[in-house]
Amino acid sequence: MKKNIASQLGFWSSVFAVVLGVSYLFLLVFHFSTEGFVNPTSGFVPLVAGITMFLIVQVLVILFTAIRFVNEGDKKIFGSLGVSFAILGAAAVSINRFVQLTVIQQSLPNLPSDLTRFLPYGAGSVMYSLEWLGWGFFSSLAAVFVAPLFSSTLLSKAIRWLFVLYAIFSLIGLIGFMINAPIASIAFIAWGPILLALSILLAIYFRNFDKKAT
Repeated sequence: MKKNIASQLGFWSSVFAVVLGVSYLFLLVFHFSTEGFVNPTSGFVPLVAGITMFLIVQVLVILFTAIRFVNEGDKKIFGSLGVSFAILGAAAVSINRFVQLTVIQQSLPNLPSDLTRFLPYGAGSVMYSLEWLGWGFFSSLAAVFVAPLFSSTLLSKAIRWLFVLYAIFSLIGLIGFMINAPIASIAFIAWGPILLALSILLAIYFRNFDKKAT
């Protein structure tokens, strides 16, 4: 893959990630402001959230792949590892969201009791645990491995430390989820504001890179 093609894919996937991220955050704000701080189980909000999450993890795979291919130096092994863990994370999240958009969605509004463990959210849900595996563990490792690829400029250093912060907050949240502690909610800082900031800075990074390549 030529570097300019990778930078273009990186730019547009970053932009798409920003659009999806902002849409998802607005959706959550709308839900919590009208329904309170409860997990959505049926209706418009979980349906759109499921579609958004399903799309965004695919976009992140493209984004991490672009990062890998614009960095062909000695550290490219880190990019390859980042892509590998991004794929694993996307697979875990995609399974949850695909089950939500098919089996769960088709069973609403009278969800059989034997499907409650397959809900996309909530305590005791197998699928929710799988989502945490994808976001909390695999995406954190992906962030850790691509972080060293950014070091040359002020923008690159900002991206590097945002990746590090993403991994820290996400892993702490995962540990909290595993021990059923309130600190699990700290992961949403990584998956919300930090991921959104990363997407914006990466769009700028790839745009600058594309200009240099041409």
